[in-house]
Amino acid sequence: MTTVTTVVAVTGGTVVTPDGVRRADVLIRDGTIAAIAEAGSAGPGLDAAGCYVLPGGVDPHCHLMSQVGLATAAAARGGTTTALSFTNPEPGQGDLESLLRRREELGRGDAAIDVGLHAMLYDPGRATLEDLVAARRAGAAAVKVFLAYPELGIMFSTRRLHRLMSDARQAGLVVQVHCENGPLIEELVAGAVRAGRRGEPVFADTRPPEVEEEAVARTLAVASLTGATCYLVHLSTAGALDQVRLARKRDRPPVFAEVCLHHLLLDDTRHHGPDAGRFLVCPPLRSRAHVEALWAGVADGTVDAIGSDHCQTRSPVLDDIAAPGASYEYGIAGIGARLPLLLSEGLRRGLPLGRLVQLASLNPARAFGHYPRKGALAPGSDADIVVFDPAGETVLGDEAFDDGTGRSVYAGLTARGHVRAVLLRGRLIASDGMLAPNRCGRYLAAAG
Repeated sequence: MTTVTTVVAVTGGTVVTPDGVRRADVLIRDGTIAAIAEAGSAGPGLDAAGCYVLPGGVDPHCHLMSQVGLATAAAARGGTTTALSFTNPEPGQGDLESLLRRREELGRGDAAIDVGLHAMLYDPGRATLEDLVAARRAGAAAVKVFLAYPELGIMFSTRRLHRLMSDARQAGLVVQVHCENGPLIEELVAGAVRAGRRGEPVFADTRPPEVEEEAVARTLAVASLTGATCYLVHLSTAGALDQVRLARKRDRPPVFAEVCLHHLLLDDTRHHGPDAGRFLVCPPLRSRAHVEALWAGVADGTVDAIGSDHCQTRSPVLDDIAAPGASYEYGIAGIGARLPLLLSEGLRRGLPLGRLVQLASLNPARAFGHYPRKGALAPGSDADIVVFDPAGETVLGDEAFDDGTGRSVYAGLTARGHVRAVLLRGRLIASDGMLAPNRCGRYLAAAG
């Protein structure tokens, strides 16, 4: 029988802790960090000389339940040790039922990393306080709602959002909101169809920055009235971040701002050309000016977390903008690429390594009730550790990190640095991109 390598120490590296960055040895006992000790004080262990020793990545935004094994294997290869996935109810399945079923599925042993769940709410009319309390008891820290997609029947009206946020506050849940104005998008699509405009670029054109920024402002107003803790997913525009800054100046209830990797690395020029369909995502890719505004928000603290919005299965575009005989899908995969590319581009732009670790690990864990067990290298935390070699290089191939989703949107990019080793609770789960044979991922319930 093949066994998983258990590591008792990570030695000789530069360790990034919540208290700062320093040369140290990390001592591990029974899957947790026993101590951050003086460099050279530990006995034999995993040699991290010349490398940074980081907490395992915590990806706060994933859709991976359709193929947990493939998605979590890619995550492990890229240094992510905790994924927080949406439940995505199947047709005819209730929202709470989906959460419980997904939790059960995570007990089958397919996951290469630890996985927590966010309860996706697809039925606005049946989101009751009782169900929210049950979701919290089942280990979810958050629910997600949509202000878009009326054609799917999942769009929350402002009135329903107010009720949901009021109930979520009582249940102790964070409310994650997809901020796009659905009716306005419908009208813009109708106008494009009347004008005979079709094709992939129209998908993005009918979701301009204004439809996101209006929805962000509306969501923050409702959160202020209800006192709910709000987490704004995949913000993509300068104006959306300005709304967050304004809300914080007014001392409103806690609001977390998330940006996703593709909105930091790719821009709307990708919507033109023969392979434009590969880059469709909601919200769409934005202009270079918005990309730079997002990086400014990353640097100044406006942005709290970086997610991948990993879509293991893409979603069909249901409106009438497709060219005759064509069909489009949207969604981007990137759970494996998130940490290496964020570290590479962030360091290139001069961001401190400690700040990047906050965005990739600590803040996501804290927002959803998993800190300090996850997201930090500190005594008592799970020994989820990434050994990152800054002198290395990672060239992303067509199927970056082998997640099984086809050609990656990040194919051909070169990341400065290399993930040398990844530990999950002290077990070596990946080494130089090679996955360990035995999987030890678990369902991760949020702290009560």
